[in-house]
Amino acid sequence: MDRAGTPDAGVDPTQRQGALWLEAAAGILGAGFLAGGPAETASLEEALGGLEAMARLKNWADAQTVRFTERVRVLTAERLEQRGMHPGSLADTLTASEVACALRIPERTAGTLVQHAYLLTGHLPATLTALDTGTISWRHAATIVEECAGIPDFALPYFEQKLIPLAQDTTAARLAHRARRLRTEMHPEPLSKRTESAQKNRRVDYRPDDDGMAWLNVYLPAEQAVAIDGRLTRLSRALQCPGEARTLTQLRTDVLTDLLTHTCPAHTAPGGPGIAPAGAGAAGATPGGAGAAGAGRGPGRPVEPHGWNGIQAQVHVTVPVLTLLDVDDAPGELEGYGPIAPDLARRLAAHAPSFTRLLTHPETGAVLSVGRDTYTVPADLKKWLRVRDRTCRHPGCNRSAAAAELDHTLPWSRAGTTAHNNLAHLCRRHHMLKSQGLWHYEQPQPGNITATSPAGRTYQTLPEPAPG
Repeated sequence: MDRAGTPDAGVDPTQRQGALWLEAAAGILGAGFLAGGPAETASLEEALGGLEAMARLKNWADAQTVRFTERVRVLTAERLEQRGMHPGSLADTLTASEVACALRIPERTAGTLVQHAYLLTGHLPATLTALDTGTISWRHAATIVEECAGIPDFALPYFEQKLIPLAQDTTAARLAHRARRLRTEMHPEPLSKRTESAQKNRRVDYRPDDDGMAWLNVYLPAEQAVAIDGRLTRLSRALQCPGEARTLTQLRTDVLTDLLTHTCPAHTAPGGPGIAPAGAGAAGATPGGAGAAGAGRGPGRPVEPHGWNGIQAQVHVTVPVLTLLDVDDAPGELEGYGPIAPDLARRLAAHAPSFTRLLTHPETGAVLSVGRDTYTVPADLKKWLRVRDRTCRHPGCNRSAAAAELDHTLPWSRAGTTAHNNLAHLCRRHHMLKSQGLWHYEQPQPGNITATSPAGRTYQTLPEPAPG
């Protein structure tokens, strides 16, 4: 900055912005803190103080993230209006796609950030100020945002006034408990009507995890969740007996799996209760009686091969040829998840006729037996592309290719061909954004997608190599 207070033309804008942030950080931490020694030589009191200071700094940075996110939304809406398009929810969708790519976060997470930023900057200024000064965390601020839904605008200052002091002195979980109670007291709509409306959003989400495992998260009415949780526990306790090595937690998981995959094995655990066949009261077990699902498995074997008849979904398992022949131990690939153990891949191929089995070349990894290019995408080419892409090819999108649409990267109307090097999967949302001319895609090499955002930023996505 020159003495008149205007930006120095000779200073790089990034350096100037960094200097301003460093000055702001000094205000949050105290000028003396930045001149302190390294963490490795700090005393216990200094280390604890450093943790508190870093938390305040992170909270301040989160407040700036909120402001920048809202700015992106405002500018995106303005650009849509300039194109003669009504912003509305499209501005939020487009902003989420930009933010997700910029921050390398899931688009759903980015969408939540966009909504939170809008509410914090426009409706909850006291909460944003508390975040800005570092006195509350992002989790605390997000809790206040989420629990204010349905509170009239005129009542929001009182809502903030009651919760911010608590947020400064307790955990986000305790704050959420108090905020829910306060929301119930202040909400103009009866709880029964809100419950009826919320039930429309019930859902089940699937999230892959490491080491061949995954999570299923269920959002459903509270009384049903409590009932399911209690019944799982009762059925599982009925299986606890001498010789049963599984913990209650493992039993609950196995019982749930059996009930949902219609798997009722006919053998029993050593010294354990019998297992009734499907339809003979398997779900209604009582302590000491027969008919509890999930028996007869060791702690390391939650699912046996006889259970695969319950898996009816049409999915792809890609198995290297030598793995299938039990000559090699290269992992297989389960569509919608990722790498799976070779013995599991072999069991799936052997016991699940509903699976589409695609074999890969043991040296090149190329998928065998696919069709040639043609005007109408042949079934085998569709399968090949589905295995190649696995998900929507928009940057960061994890929606399964099975639920996505095959898109001509260069449109057919512009001489695009129906070929593997001009086809890629896009989910409906990103296909719509492309069709409206908001996102643009190129495929310079087969399977290599270059996506250009409305802001002019480019991102590349590459196909995962075939297993083996």
